[in-house]
Amino acid sequence: MADANADDTAPLIDGRYRLGDLVGEGGMARVYRAEDVLLGRTVAIKLIRPGIDGASSERARSEMTVLASLNHPSLVTLFDASLVPGQPEYLAMEFVDGPTLGARLASGGPLPPHIVGHLGAELAEALHVVHKAGVVHRDIKPSNVLLSPPQIPGARPRAKLADFGIAYLLDTSRITSPGLVIGTVAYLAPEQLRGDPPTPAADIYSLGLVFLEALTGERVHPQGGGMAAAVARLESRPEIPASLDEPWIELLTRMLHPDPSQRPTAAEVAAATGSLAQHTPAAGSFAATTGATVPFTAPTLIAPAGGVIAASSGRAEAAALAPDAAGNKARRKRLMATLAGALAAVAVLVGAVAGIAALNQPEPAPAPVVTTPAAPDPSDSPPAEVNTGTGGGEDSGVTEEERKQAEREQRKQAQEEEKRLREEQREDDDD
Repeated sequence: MADANADDTAPLIDGRYRLGDLVGEGGMARVYRAEDVLLGRTVAIKLIRPGIDGASSERARSEMTVLASLNHPSLVTLFDASLVPGQPEYLAMEFVDGPTLGARLASGGPLPPHIVGHLGAELAEALHVVHKAGVVHRDIKPSNVLLSPPQIPGARPRAKLADFGIAYLLDTSRITSPGLVIGTVAYLAPEQLRGDPPTPAADIYSLGLVFLEALTGERVHPQGGGMAAAVARLESRPEIPASLDEPWIELLTRMLHPDPSQRPTAAEVAAATGSLAQHTPAAGSFAATTGATVPFTAPTLIAPAGGVIAASSGRAEAAALAPDAAGNKARRKRLMATLAGALAAVAVLVGAVAGIAALNQPEPAPAPVVTTPAAPDPSDSPPAEVNTGTGGGEDSGVTEEERKQAEREQRKQAQEEEKRLREEQREDDDD
């Protein structure tokens, strides 16, 4: 048993909770397995670190408010809380004696599609309840999905969404400073990387990444990569294996759409995954693919080696329409507008290189309400704040060479796009 630290724990908290094993910790809190001596049950005590910063208590209060207002079998239940200044501040929550989804994927590989469908339906239904209450989770990732052991031997576990520590309450003041984006960078939606206000659609995008990781066993955006990886996140779409069943491809394409308005709602995802849960996986349909990437206007589909995907790309559609000279001019204007937007996004990311680089540093892994997993969870890192360049900043610790590299990448992209536009202009003039 891990000993509770004497500086912020006592044999009994509020004369009721006896702390046991330390099962996780992060920048905001430590989480203990504890005994509720009054009711004789096991609970998870999330003990707020004293003297860290004011935001820790604010976020704990936000999490308390969110959990107290929500009720769903796939949401971790809040039992009790005390956030009185000068006294131990804690949340007493349901203890889920099972692994996280991230730990399960790390130790056992991908899940069968119909199991992902079952878990996905539970998570999406829970998200529907969350969004209906005017809340955005903002940190959906495999390590925040708990797998509650089944009550019946041989049955499948239930998915439970945990850790509302950075949840965003719509129509309320924000806890994070202006110009900062908070979350786990590998699971952020493109609009979050740009610094747009959180919306339910961002949760849908993150959930889509979780589904894709569960189906393939591989994280879509590996940790690391720095500036180049962040730029790629804004300009490319996730790769979806063509070996997945067509209904999964269609759903993931919608969930991972770069335009938030084109993504389905949580209720629609729940209905779709519920239907997918009824499909028995076809033999060989879940095999990993290593083939070439096929250009596609939707999220990129990875074709099996030697395979061909019949898909209509943006360029194929343009050729079929055979635009006239006026159409060519309009198309050039759209391309120039696209170039301007892309360069603006790159410029914002150059200003944010300090914050993005900081996300690549390993940090202690919090496990809010679960026991220590048997295998390391690659997604289990605390959310970080990214400076989008609109607010004040501090010394980033980024080297001058990294800054110059980012600027070189920006200039190279601009030159390549300008060259392409000139070539297209010449082709139009020849016509």
